[in-house]
Amino acid sequence: MISKLKYFSDNGFVKLDNLLDHERCAELYHNLKNNRNWGMNLFQSEKEFLDEFKDKPFKKINPGKGIQNLIDEYNMDFVEQNDSVIQVLNKVLGFNYEIMLSKFVVAVPEKWMPDYVKKRKVKLESNFNQYMKKEYRNVTYFRGIDYHMDSIDWENQDNQFITMYIYLNKVDKFMSPLNIIKKSHIHGHSSFPHFIKDHPTEKYLEYSPDNKNFNKFDKHMLLGEAGSVFLWTGNTLHGSAPSLSEKENFRISLRYLIKKNKNSEGLLDKIVKQKTVGSTRAEIPGYKEILTK
Repeated sequence: MISKLKYFSDNGFVKLDNLLDHERCAELYHNLKNNRNWGMNLFQSEKEFLDEFKDKPFKKINPGKGIQNLIDEYNMDFVEQNDSVIQVLNKVLGFNYEIMLSKFVVAVPEKWMPDYVKKRKVKLESNFNQYMKKEYRNVTYFRGIDYHMDSIDWENQDNQFITMYIYLNKVDKFMSPLNIIKKSHIHGHSSFPHFIKDHPTEKYLEYSPDNKNFNKFDKHMLLGEAGSVFLWTGNTLHGSAPSLSEKENFRISLRYLIKKNKNSEGLLDKIVKQKTVGSTRAEIPGYKEILTK
């Protein structure tokens, strides 16, 4: 465990195997698959979409803590009361940490998408919930996400939190795996979109927090079996490519945002020096979204 914690400290993320019961994760995955008819029928018609969001921002379309959240219908003790998970979180965050949000995240295959969605210029930093019928917005849907930090949703709020991400089924390179930028947390929080020079055919990109001094950072694709657990800081850059898989088993994952108690000490105190998230979004003329490969 010491080596894993050092890896997290050095790189801003870590993969943890064998913390969770793989069979319990697989069982949850199959229960979720049977929860609804996953496919094109989840989407609103184009008219319904335009009527709902004409001249309106995409707000209050995602599950919240205790608000239209499918996870509330499931007993998650096998994760949240798991002794090994608690031990790791106590080391990273200190005691009395708080779960800010937990939810299921679904990677949308192209074959689900209606034509009007395919034709729209969908911004990669946004999810797909605005296209879904209201009764199905109790999970978060996405199809490719530009590089971002999870601090993006916490403007001027506490920066000392982590993401815990759990694959509920086996994820290969075609199933929209997360792509982490190793060590990108060292500059702390910066506004989206980020100053990145991508090199799609290389295993690195260049990133600058201020568009002045660019440094090379390695890309790392997060692949894993059911039950794979990943941790990263709120200031670690990550994104994903659209799902290319034609498999029946599309990706459903479990996402936790967990913050430390201000009165406790943990490894995160040494890693994240910036206590408060600043401005989260900025305008960059001519910015082009980066689709991870």
